[in-house]
Amino acid sequence: MMSISLLLEMAASGNPDRTAMVSGDTRLTTQQLSDLADGGASVIAQSNAKHVVYVGTGGEMLPLLIFASARAGLAFTPINYRLAAESMQALIGRLAEPLVIADGRYLDMLGSTGNQLIGSDEFVAAARGAVPSENPAEFPDPDAVAIVLFTSGTTSQPKAVELSHNNLTSYVTGTVEFESAEPTDAALICVPPYHIAGVSAVLSNLYAGRKMVYLPVFDAQEWVRLINAEHVTTATVVPTMLDRIVSVLEGGDHDLPSLRTAGP
Repeated sequence: MMSISLLLEMAASGNPDRTAMVSGDTRLTTQQLSDLADGGASVIAQSNAKHVVYVGTGGEMLPLLIFASARAGLAFTPINYRLAAESMQALIGRLAEPLVIADGRYLDMLGSTGNQLIGSDEFVAAARGAVPSENPAEFPDPDAVAIVLFTSGTTSQPKAVELSHNNLTSYVTGTVEFESAEPTDAALICVPPYHIAGVSAVLSNLYAGRKMVYLPVFDAQEWVRLINAEHVTTATVVPTMLDRIVSVLEGGDHDLPSLRTAGP
């Protein structure tokens, strides 16, 4: 029984200088991610919020907010950024006293809710400048809720699915061996942050010791470039993505020597 905070603690203690994550121009080692999560936890704690919400396309924000929220002892909910403003606001309204963190393009859609609202860039800057609390939150109760995800709700009102620290860590430690990845292994992640696959990719890859390479918005040309630039060994793709990737590969002189597995 343990909290998800411990997964990052173990990764940073085991191999502090390993690259944990690449997203655009941002590269963070496990130790840097841990330090940033500590700073983020301080920012969250100072807000006196009771829940953390994220609206955006992900990248570095997803691992950062998963662990910063856990270290602040609060549940975290990534919201579907493709929803209409009204639908987003309705979901956020179901969560107690949230701190809403949003990518720049979504701030206007959320500005009228009366909730505490901060832009993603502003949050990261504050986290970098924050002094970690002298009394950091104890590791959350393993039975406490770590992540709340909303189902798509295409035919009915979206349901809130609550995942406890225990649910998540039991799944990860039961399916992945700690630091089992090769030092050169890298995973290309192109799934939305509000999907369980996005959350489990963070926890599983970090625990396995595999570099996470983010492509927040799918683009076949950029996907191929990243595979080669970051020597990606595994990638998650769905059939619609695969069609576009194949078109790019057929249209140019592309080789993907590092890629071992690509699939759903």
